[in-house]
Amino acid sequence: MKKIVLVVFAMIFGLSMNAQDKKETKMKPTVKINGRIQYDFIFANTTEDDVDDKSFNGNEFRRAYISAKGKLGKKVSYKAELEFAGGDVAYRDVWIKYNAGKLGSIAFGSMAEGTGLDMATSSKYTTFLERAIITNFQNFRWQSGIHYMNYNLFDKGITLQMAMTNNGNHKDGFKDKELEKGINYTFRTTYAFVLDNEKHNFIHLGVNYDKRQNGGEVKFKPENHMVGGVSLGFGDGSLSRSDIGMELATNFGSLSVQGEYKSHSNEMPLETYKVNVFYAQASYFITGEHRPYKKGTFGRVKPKNTVDNGGFGALEVAARYSAVDNSDFVTTGYNDGLTNITLGLNWYLNSHARVMYNYAITDYQTESNKKMGTHMFRVAIDF
Repeated sequence: MKKIVLVVFAMIFGLSMNAQDKKETKMKPTVKINGRIQYDFIFANTTEDDVDDKSFNGNEFRRAYISAKGKLGKKVSYKAELEFAGGDVAYRDVWIKYNAGKLGSIAFGSMAEGTGLDMATSSKYTTFLERAIITNFQNFRWQSGIHYMNYNLFDKGITLQMAMTNNGNHKDGFKDKELEKGINYTFRTTYAFVLDNEKHNFIHLGVNYDKRQNGGEVKFKPENHMVGGVSLGFGDGSLSRSDIGMELATNFGSLSVQGEYKSHSNEMPLETYKVNVFYAQASYFITGEHRPYKKGTFGRVKPKNTVDNGGFGALEVAARYSAVDNSDFVTTGYNDGLTNITLGLNWYLNSHARVMYNYAITDYQTESNKKMGTHMFRVAIDF
């Protein structure tokens, strides 16, 4: 896998340099400031036995980003995005990209890894407050390294993403002083069957794979950022871990359906343990809008009648079911995994502002009969 990735990168640079015009085209650097604010309120109740405090109420700035992006020429672009939620400054998208046209692009720095449809969809455009449980098997959405992407294959119907990344922490600027201990490899490819462009009807298929040399601890959490989850204690004894996933999504006008399945393997000195996880979700726009799709992921919803123009905006209802099966790795008290049912209602005031409500029912499937019901509210904007 490592040799294949290096060969692809070398071919892109070589062919692109040969294809360049000898005349230098002058272009002034550009810059655009972006950001997002997501403010959440959480009200949760648990049925866990032998627990006196069965409620949890809170609020937080779930995300507070500021970024600058632009171009340094026709082929070179950049982005620097920082996160301030939680009171700490941390890296998100921080990269320098070289665009080789039809041959794709190569980026150096921190970028979201291609590990699935839900993870590829920006938090600005996700249907629910939190991504599905399936995404928790990835330590973090972003990793720093070398990223390749091509969205121009077969008349832009096929996408391809590959990356070699390190094990640095985003709060430390992704600094990794121990590269000799291993590098992560990720791969994702998708294909979209366009059935009717005008009616926004298509079918999306995708597969993804990642191999991580640093096994470590694996966590799976309910679809609630402020409430804790369950850890599978592989710890330092883990030699490596890998995931293989499959994606399916369809869009028929105002109706959108998507799902993913992922098989997680964690290699220990004497045995390899497997954990399976999946989700299925559906959403429908009562007001007639649709979920835009481009480059293997979903994008920005544009209400037909925004509140700025005296309209109501867009109204979307949604439901999702997620489940984890860790029966191959049984820990005391956690015998079967975790299930989560989430119901959602989204009100899009315009294309850059929305109010979200989720009600999540979580079954921890523990010996203490732990279940949780959570009301979640979010006010979100991006600019």
